Amino acid sequence: MSIRAVLFDWGGTLVREQQLVTSYPAGAVAAYGRKHLHFALRDADFERALEAVMPDRDPAPGEPAPSIHAIIASAFTWLGWTVGTSDVDACARLFFDAAYEGYTVYDDARALLPSLRYRDYRTGIVTNSIFPARLLEVKVNQLGLAGYLDCIVSSADVGLAKPHPGIYQKALAELAVESHEALFVGDRVETDVAGARAAGLRAVLLQRNGRPREAAGYLVVERLGALNEILGEV
Repeated sequence: MSIRAVLFDWGGTLVREQQLVTSYPAGAVAAYGRKHLHFALRDADFERALEAVMPDRDPAPGEPAPSIHAIIASAFTWLGWTVGTSDVDACARLFFDAAYEGYTVYDDARALLPSLRYRDYRTGIVTNSIFPARLLEVKVNQLGLAGYLDCIVSSADVGLAKPHPGIYQKALAELAVESHEALFVGDRVETDVAGARAAGLRAVLLQRNGRPREAAGYLVVERLGALNEILGEV
């Protein structure tokens, strides 16, 4: 069966990741707390609360995936305040905007996605992220990629993180394709490649550092443009 859909990891694959420095987004949330909730909240206090409640590792297989909404609510609780859903949502958006400032699309991703759309491939993102798809969609739109992606699946929504097969199955369902009809591309073996293969997808490891590693049952590429040739062969 030929490939009908191509799924991508997000950070490090389609966009350049920026190291998350919590002081900037924490300051944005703290300012909201002072202005709208009338909390006596210093930036440093909320940053300390975030550090206390923020997960320090990826979830183990089967563990619930974290979300920014739960993290922010927990941070306020840690400080002794209870915040309503609408305020948590507003703070999550402020945190997201600050955290994603400066993200840019890789040139090879910007070239490949229109090509896949022209050739009628279904495309999507499967990402381990604390941010829900509806926020990631905002950044996708801002980066000019909205017309080239059919779905965005985030662990924050699904509750499961890669390499759990469930998050891949969610994307397959949204694209209405079977696992053997999909190819997944990501930059991490343990989550992207191993997870995709466990879910029945074909997998490609993207290694932008130009140092190919030993491949065991999957393809390794240095640039996304190489997918054009791969898709012509499968």
